[in-house]
Amino acid sequence: MCMPKKYVNARKAAFAAGASIVFLGAATGCGSTAGSKTQAASTAASKKNYVITIQLQPNTGTATSSQNKPFYELTQRYHKLHPNVTFKFIPDNYTDIGQANAALITEAAAHSAPDIVWEQYGPVNSGSIPNGVLTNLYPYLNEPDPYVKGNKRWIDLWKPQYIPYMTKAPGQIYILLGSAIATAIVYNKQDFQKAHITTVPTTFAQWVDDMKKLKAAGITPFMFATAGQCNPSWFERKIASSFLAYEIPKFDVNNSQVVTGLDIAVGVKKGIISMKNPQYAAGWKLLEQLKPYLAPGSSQYDVCAQLNSVSPPLSPLPAFVQNKFAMMWVHTGLLPQLNSLGFAGKYGFFSFPTITKASSPYATGVNVRGVVGGPNGSGEWSVTSQAADSSMTPDKVKQVVDFLMYAYAPQNEGAWVASMGNDAYIPIIEGASGGGIPGTQALLPQGKTIPKTVDSIINDALTVQAHDQAERILQDYVSGGISFNQFANEWDSMLQQATVQWAQQNGVNLNKYVK
Repeated sequence: MCMPKKYVNARKAAFAAGASIVFLGAATGCGSTAGSKTQAASTAASKKNYVITIQLQPNTGTATSSQNKPFYELTQRYHKLHPNVTFKFIPDNYTDIGQANAALITEAAAHSAPDIVWEQYGPVNSGSIPNGVLTNLYPYLNEPDPYVKGNKRWIDLWKPQYIPYMTKAPGQIYILLGSAIATAIVYNKQDFQKAHITTVPTTFAQWVDDMKKLKAAGITPFMFATAGQCNPSWFERKIASSFLAYEIPKFDVNNSQVVTGLDIAVGVKKGIISMKNPQYAAGWKLLEQLKPYLAPGSSQYDVCAQLNSVSPPLSPLPAFVQNKFAMMWVHTGLLPQLNSLGFAGKYGFFSFPTITKASSPYATGVNVRGVVGGPNGSGEWSVTSQAADSSMTPDKVKQVVDFLMYAYAPQNEGAWVASMGNDAYIPIIEGASGGGIPGTQALLPQGKTIPKTVDSIINDALTVQAHDQAERILQDYVSGGISFNQFANEWDSMLQQATVQWAQQNGVNLNKYVK
């Protein structure tokens, strides 16, 4: 389903004067086809001189840093093949996708966005980024990759189970994904031994029992870091995808692997995504079971913060290594950092436990292993449109796509993906080298059927304003600043406001979806 292009109000931090922007039908934007018989990008690209501007993966430093060096060298090899193309690199210092996208919207309003921007499939496919900012890559993905012998469709290079994550709606793909990552509960092996815990928990109820044992042994059980979006957005996705697993068909309009902004807005409008719906509220009540075991000062920590941060938000990894708590929730890209702190071999990890009836009468028992992480590792890039980036003429778009075909070719992709993720990420291109840290494959979705993801408000599923508000509300609740009833009221109010704003932003009449 293609949304009409409308004026879009970005968040107050980006538009202090209340300015608005409009994106007027970029040639490669929503609804365009790039031609019914598009030539391979490498042959169609003009021989004009081009400077391709690339926003680097967040917190990886400059283009020649150790993490980015293989990718930088790849661009230089491409330059030798195409002397008319040079590259400019922009470091990304944001730890929060909401902040990054607010900046992107601001740049797009001035038609000065980078050519290639780092993204995540949640915000891209939800509609929180205005229509017309990004280029629809679907037509190009159905053309051959000229750098892969015998390839007939570029999209066939991706492992099939990950393509749904890239898809916003039929015929619409606005993001390329490069590797898989998982989230895990990391635990201190010595602390588990002290508390006489011999096996890792597989259910939420068992996990809470283990926390009781740790606390009884004088050990602080768990850090739930709330100073950034990572832990809060992961928890929101886990509980919503689990508790609403059988209600998703009631609001799943676009039928995507990750429910879109439209789907969530419809869910709110129908009262399904609402604290008044006990099936939805039950997930948030699980936090009440965890609160007695949480490490203090959680609002000072963000698991996605840089390791060397000296002021909040701080990384919790040093505190974990210093035995200040027994467990924390991390993404597997952080495991090399634990090793660098001298903690290799001293920790283990397990998947977020399955929520069963033992923890809530509303539990579905659905294993939601793949709803957080998945193809959210290195290589998450989107291409901006000419409306957002005045330099992106149709010929330049073809040249940019040609470069991406080169970058994502199996013989090239593995090396730069591994380097950007400190060898922790698993390439999702068929035939690419690499495989991540031993044991992390087991954290990824298994089999062909992957539960659908109900994306989180904190992960920009609706608007960047709602992202900020939701993060604050949850932080207040976890810290004990507000009761559950206060949390429920504030959360519902935020959902209602965000849904109205999303509908206005995307020009959608939600009433037609409510029967």
